[in-house]
Amino acid sequence: MRSIRVFLVIATLATLVLVVFVAAVQGYRSSMAEAESLFDSQLQELAQFAVNLRGDHPISNGQPIHIAYQLWQPQADGSATLLARSSNASSTALVELTPGFGYANFAGYRWRTYVHLVEQDNLIAVAAARTDVRFQLAENVILEAILPVVIGLPLSGLLIWLIVGKGLGPLRELAARLREKEYRDLSPVTLATQPRELDQVLNSVNGLLTRLNDAFEREKRFASDAAHELRTPISVLKLQLHNLEQQHPDHSEELRQLHDGIQRMQHLVEQILALYRSAPEQFSASFRPVNLHNLAASVIAEMYAEFETRGQSIELLGDTDAASVTVEGDPFALQTLLANLLANANKYTPAGGHILVEVAAAAGAVIVRVEDNGPGIAGQDRERIFERFHRVSGDRHDSGQPGCGLGLAIVKNIAELHQAHIEVTHSRFASGACFSVTFPALSNSSSPASLPKRDNTGNLS
Repeated sequence: MRSIRVFLVIATLATLVLVVFVAAVQGYRSSMAEAESLFDSQLQELAQFAVNLRGDHPISNGQPIHIAYQLWQPQADGSATLLARSSNASSTALVELTPGFGYANFAGYRWRTYVHLVEQDNLIAVAAARTDVRFQLAENVILEAILPVVIGLPLSGLLIWLIVGKGLGPLRELAARLREKEYRDLSPVTLATQPRELDQVLNSVNGLLTRLNDAFEREKRFASDAAHELRTPISVLKLQLHNLEQQHPDHSEELRQLHDGIQRMQHLVEQILALYRSAPEQFSASFRPVNLHNLAASVIAEMYAEFETRGQSIELLGDTDAASVTVEGDPFALQTLLANLLANANKYTPAGGHILVEVAAAAGAVIVRVEDNGPGIAGQDRERIFERFHRVSGDRHDSGQPGCGLGLAIVKNIAELHQAHIEVTHSRFASGACFSVTFPALSNSSSPASLPKRDNTGNLS
């Protein structure tokens, strides 16, 4: 059953048609029986009319052709003398002169007959009427009574369709309320008018939303609290490590490995905090225009020392016209997105490699590309790299670079929150990857009030 409305309309209309059909058949039978009784009464009147002629008109010519009559006078020898008849009746008896109703065939038709005996006058009247005419007259009367009902069925179907649609209005309202909900909004759903039939559905939906909200809150609190709590011991560890380095310079290699481990732990904590801050509920109530070219230049300047340390060259290309490369967004989130992409390029591009950043205007969009001449990313890994804690080649990347697998997950999350599309392709260099993030231009971007929502598969839309 794909549509409750269609099912209800079809079921109701089918029931109505069945009831009307049964009533029509019963009415037809009753009406035909009533018509038969009425026509038989007319036959009796016709027989009485024939008796009243008493031979004054031996052959009558003005009566309708669908009726006929004869007037007989019985004789002592058992025979009967014809005193009068209609012009369409023969001179022989139409039926046996036995009182009562019957049927006869003559003149090419089937006739309903009535024989009337008048004992005091010693007369026998025979009246006949064509059955086909009787049936036609009866059917005409009955059809005139049934026809409005038949014609009214389509109108009834339309009315049922509208009534059922009106009755299903609360369901449509519920669907609209759920569809209009922002995917970060897990508050209970309420309806302007809530019928009893929807109580169980609404209670179940609101119960699910409450459980989801509680689960998400616990997850966010745990991640945020854990990351914050880890900051202090990590800082203490770094301080103690620094003291050890001063006191035991002969163990510099072992202490360097310990330092790298602490750095990886600190990086993981910072990424978890960044992931938490990129959640929709942490965003400002309203976005503001952000010049992506200027933002990219600022991020490159902040990270330039890291590129210089590895002997990497980095170049910023693209449009500098502010109007064409401005998008609506959260400045901190966009800065985090660019920083993670550049950190990823810095990490996996070999020493002395090249990194290219381009901010270009397109039709109704602004595209940010970050390309490098590193090892690149295989096609089968280009979707999974955006999953949390996923790293190409597992925990130990071929490059030997440490990582926690959260950076690109944060990038994708921020891109989706800005209604941007991100894809990974081959770079313009001989090897390497190109990350392209396509943002709606300022004139086409949505306000924060219409942040992307989850569709029925759970994806952002």
